[in-house]
Amino acid sequence: MKYVLSFLLGALAGSLVALLFAPSSGEELRANIKIRADEEYSRLQDGLQKGMQDLRTRMDKLNSDVQAIANKTEETGT
Repeated sequence: MKYVLSFLLGALAGSLVALLFAPSSGEELRANIKIRADEEYSRLQDGLQKGMQDLRTRMDKLNSDVQAIANKTEETGT
């Protein structure tokens, strides 16, 4: 996860540098930066939601595994 976040931040920084050095007016540049920032924010939100869903799924599986072990232990009396 750390590498993904580092990659995304690097991509965002690279995009901003590219925009700053591109020949365009200030108004156009600000509009482009806002569009890119909105896109990156949306991607980050999607990634966070997917990560949270994956975490919930793993937690549910872990909980059911622990519950199954507890039930099995109770049945065997150990």
